Amino acid sequence: MGNIMAAKWKIRIPFMLLGFSLTLFLLFKFFPEFMDRIYSGFIYRYMAQGFSRLMALIPFSMAEMLIYALVFLLLFLPVRAFMHKTWKKDARNLGLAVVYAVSVFMLTCGLNYHRVPLEEHLGYKVEPAPREDLLSLATAIIEQTNRAASFTGRNAEGNMIPDYTFDGIKKAVAAAYDSLASNTGLNVGGSYPSVKPVMASRGMSYAFVMGFFFPWTVEANINNDVPVFWIPALVAHEQAHVRGFMRENEANFLTYLLSGYTKNRELKYSCLLHSLNYVLRAVYQAYPLDYNELIARLSQRILYDMDQNRAYWEPFRTSLAEVSQQVNDAYLKANGQKEGVGSYGKVVDLMIAHHKNYQETMQQKPGHSVYIGEGTQ
Repeated sequence: MGNIMAAKWKIRIPFMLLGFSLTLFLLFKFFPEFMDRIYSGFIYRYMAQGFSRLMALIPFSMAEMLIYALVFLLLFLPVRAFMHKTWKKDARNLGLAVVYAVSVFMLTCGLNYHRVPLEEHLGYKVEPAPREDLLSLATAIIEQTNRAASFTGRNAEGNMIPDYTFDGIKKAVAAAYDSLASNTGLNVGGSYPSVKPVMASRGMSYAFVMGFFFPWTVEANINNDVPVFWIPALVAHEQAHVRGFMRENEANFLTYLLSGYTKNRELKYSCLLHSLNYVLRAVYQAYPLDYNELIARLSQRILYDMDQNRAYWEPFRTSLAEVSQQVNDAYLKANGQKEGVGSYGKVVDLMIAHHKNYQETMQQKPGHSVYIGEGTQ
């Protein structure tokens, strides 16, 4: 009797969990402001911090290990089922595992795709921008990135030499998010220490993946094979996802904002360079003649890093990279981002809104020359 009851609960529990997560999803649809405050801003926030602290005790990426295990199981189970004729049992267990996986994904990641947009939290009006607004932003960020580049350590060839270890960058990113939270009121602070480099980082490069958030372990996973000047921005971007901001344009925008809330020179430069790429791409697509003029304003250090970046990625431009991009595009569209991978470029709209707000604040405070949000960390 006990075994029968245990078997029934083994089936019921995952479907109860799925029903709970779907109920929360419907609440997000009908009461987004309430759920943003209660679930994303409170329940998820503290749940994610707890799991992140727990996973940080494991010195390697648990996400990477689970992916390897999944590949092994997908290869092993059909062989076992064929040899021992356990098709029904294996199919049932696989189905239950999928239900569990979908439920956990919804609770740790999927629901946050439907939270209140970041621009509403900031009170920004995001709209199509005229040429002068885009060029004003581009000019400002070029000046900031040129200045930040001048403080980066370099060897004789011009390659950036980091002063900080991976753990040092993690701490700098965490401090910058805390500074951003205290200065703006955005609910982005807290301790989320589970940020890990992936052992098979070169394999990630073949898939054109620089980092990913793994919702089943609440880990930020970083490709540490890429040029060193990208690492701090990648940590900042993936940490935005861990902190509950799943939309790509919002994670990119938070990466941009962090540049103004840190005095860690490598984090500042990396975040600015990361953001500059999106702005220059937007200018190139809309106003190619202006693009050439802006490129001429870049410092030699930035131009060198851009050349290094192109040289790094050239060998990885394969059919695998194209398939990976198509999968990512489908994933983003399935989670409510209609533009798919095009949503990465929407960060420029947010940056323009922020830049205009910054300019208006400066006009209201003549003589105030300190960059808004310059943190103490």
